[in-house]
Amino acid sequence: MLPTWALANPTTSTLVLIAFGVVCSLVVEFITRTLDTGRYAWQRRLRRRIGVEEGKRISELKWLTLSYQFVLWPFIGFLLLHVWGQHDLGDRVSEVLTGQGVKIGKSHVVPSSLLLGLIWFFLLITFTRYIKKKLEEDWLPLSHLDPGVRVSVATLFGYITFIIAAMVGLSVAGLDLSKLAIVAGALSVGIGFGLQNVINNFVSGLILLFERPVRVGDYVRVGATEGFIRHIRIRATEIETWDKTMIIVPNSELISTRVENLTYGNTYGRVVMAVPVSDDCRPDQVRTVLQAVVAASPRLIQAGQIPGLGGPYVSLKDFGGGTLSFEIGGYVMNVNDRGGIASELRYAILAAFAAEGIRLTSGKQQLELLGGGLPKVLPEPAGDTP
Repeated sequence: MLPTWALANPTTSTLVLIAFGVVCSLVVEFITRTLDTGRYAWQRRLRRRIGVEEGKRISELKWLTLSYQFVLWPFIGFLLLHVWGQHDLGDRVSEVLTGQGVKIGKSHVVPSSLLLGLIWFFLLITFTRYIKKKLEEDWLPLSHLDPGVRVSVATLFGYITFIIAAMVGLSVAGLDLSKLAIVAGALSVGIGFGLQNVINNFVSGLILLFERPVRVGDYVRVGATEGFIRHIRIRATEIETWDKTMIIVPNSELISTRVENLTYGNTYGRVVMAVPVSDDCRPDQVRTVLQAVVAASPRLIQAGQIPGLGGPYVSLKDFGGGTLSFEIGGYVMNVNDRGGIASELRYAILAAFAAEGIRLTSGKQQLELLGGGLPKVLPEPAGDTP
């Protein structure tokens, strides 16, 4: 098995074998470390192919490197035993590692099988990650499915392939899956009590993916949290606020509490603004000016533009205390544009009032921004009433 010079010079051969093992370990360590950070161009291309986001580490590399070390050094040790003439001991060690294994209770554990099962598991996980990335970016977009449906399909694919990879890894490792099912059944009650919240969130996540009351990209309000849904994960949902803060909301909270989805049925929104003016102004003049402002706004939906949605309106809501309280409102195409459109309307109103000599009062102006969930058919405003 070994050359004659290696057997004739055991000390030199030992140093050579140890040096070989150290070099191999360092080379693999260098490759995995640079691949984990994407240091070289070919590594960045490989990371993109297997679906690893930029800046994210590959957790499987640590386990694959550890598996490599478990293969390399026992092999070096086996060769060293032969170098020093311990052929019988080397054969027995080899038999324990790859053949009969180690007896633990009534079971035999074969280290090589366990290691092979671990390698199979992580290789399958890496491969399925690549397939999932292709599904999300290349294949599912060709089907013209709703983006939320595509995310649900890709996420469920990830769950299913993870379970398959785990079962293949356990099978290769020599575990009897029927016995594993019995053990899992016996532990299910205890696990259910100990991980009740985790299981509740996992099941809630599946409900969110199937029922889709909220989808990736929707704008929602959950209690005091308001923002865009970016990811629906196995345990929690990530909501991004306007200041780019990520809020992690447990999936069970999205199922059991009130959730306002402003873009569930459509992306339409509504802008409603109070405009208080001095009561020494002529109401008909104020109304005419405000009607001109909302009619000139290119970002408000005008009458007849969208079936079922009325055009902008102007109404006199109240008077007294030296103030005429007007209200203007209208629908917008995208609920996310409400703030910008409201600001544009304020600028236009100020300019128009300055030109006509209309004076605003010091009363507090209120802005109500309503979005999503509008009925399919909305009545047209009649006259001056909204």
